[in-house]
Amino acid sequence: MIRVLHTGDWHIGQTLRGFSREREHDAVFGCLERLVAEREVDALVVAGDVFDSQNPSGESQARFYALMARLHAARPAMTIVITAGNHDAAGRLEAPRPLLEAIGVHVVGNVRRRDGAIDLERHLVPVRAGNGEVAAQVLAVSYPTAACLPPLSSLGSERRIGETSPIVRAVRDLYGQLFEAARPRLAGLPLLVTGHLHVAGGLESEGAERRILVGGEHAVPADVFPEEARYVALGHLHRAQALGNGQVRYCGSLIPLSAAEQPYRHGVTLVTLGAGAAEIE
Repeated sequence: MIRVLHTGDWHIGQTLRGFSREREHDAVFGCLERLVAEREVDALVVAGDVFDSQNPSGESQARFYALMARLHAARPAMTIVITAGNHDAAGRLEAPRPLLEAIGVHVVGNVRRRDGAIDLERHLVPVRAGNGEVAAQVLAVSYPTAACLPPLSSLGSERRIGETSPIVRAVRDLYGQLFEAARPRLAGLPLLVTGHLHVAGGLESEGAERRILVGGEHAVPADVFPEEARYVALGHLHRAQALGNGQVRYCGSLIPLSAAEQPYRHGVTLVTLGAGAAEIE
């Protein structure tokens, strides 16, 4: 059994009507530090939009890296998995990867391929239990840019009933390729899959989230993710909510990021993975 803390949409560096959110971010990051220690978290998953801008200030980057060091100090054995969202510059986020991996932080900025095949070493992250054994796997997938998706010309003619969009088919094919590459290494262990995109049925906050799929598409169905995934950790929508079978979930943003987000609660999702269905708090 392992515990995974699912969070995302931090938007470090955001200002609201000209006011900095630094004090709020510092307060909520302090809560994160306490939570990972008190609940003995084995993995922290950040599902995109670490920063509010693709060109974050030096202060914003310093705040992020200092937090990574403090989280590692609070829970040294914890694995941290960070994926890029549509607000993040993927290359900038990945740049200090060798240093971050030394403290258990794995960053995925874009979908990586080698000779046309998925580079699984970049996307499949093992999570170890307290005894040091691998107890689960995280299939880390960033925001699917046009460059990340399979070429539309490579998609077969088969499509699901009612599925007319080539972009939705490409996203489905991307997750299919990732899972097929990962399947031989799962060894029956629980699988957690990440995503940063809009899933159909998800509730938006008025004026808060961009419509981000390429090709003018707005949302993908919940069944684009592998059926074998015990839990799907999503980012992009700022309201915490479950979709599909309930195991596909947005954790929501840590704090309200617009006036439209004040009426509902913000926080993180704690997921316990064991032999059965994922337990969600």
